[in-house]
Amino acid sequence: MFIDENSSDENNSDISILTRDQQILLYTIDYLTKWVRGGDHFLQIPEERTWIKELPLWAVIYYQIVKGTYETYDYSPTSIQFFGRSSFTVNLSYEGVDDIEDLRELEIIDKIRLSTSQHGFVTAYRITDYGNKLLVLIPKDVKDEVHGLFYCEHCKIHLNFLMNIGDEPEIKIDCPECDVSDFELAFLESEDVSYISEPYFLRISKKLVG
Repeated sequence: MFIDENSSDENNSDISILTRDQQILLYTIDYLTKWVRGGDHFLQIPEERTWIKELPLWAVIYYQIVKGTYETYDYSPTSIQFFGRSSFTVNLSYEGVDDIEDLRELEIIDKIRLSTSQHGFVTAYRITDYGNKLLVLIPKDVKDEVHGLFYCEHCKIHLNFLMNIGDEPEIKIDCPECDVSDFELAFLESEDVSYISEPYFLRISKKLVG
């Protein structure tokens, strides 16, 4: 049973265990595991709850970072294996990966790992019953921010996220009505990251025994 949005302050304090970025991440996972059609967001019954695969979730988190959704998330090029057979370099957010694990430890999301016919593994996530209770306590501005990223800025139609992992992998975002929001997501493209380094010498004190 869900908690009412107008419940007591004691219940509302539950959401304070999550940072704003974690709330965005939680609602994003919820959004991606609900069937979306024609711009409407349909809530499924518990028996029909689906899972979001790890790689598409990482790609969406990258997309949200590029759009400035998260306050503390960043990304860096990281080599991963897909289905245990192909190596890809992706722009992975380690802050996002860490928050996913934090949500698991808090029993807010479930994790499943399945083997494939290619002897690899696929990891996926979905919201737990406890996580569903926290969802209704997430502030409206957080929900609106997540919703806005899935709609075309021009015609307000729900965007399609197309992922092709093959010999020439690509991830595209496509608007069914116009081409204003059509572009290839650079999740699979390594970026040059500027940095400054300086030498560091460790001081080691040695005690001489006479």
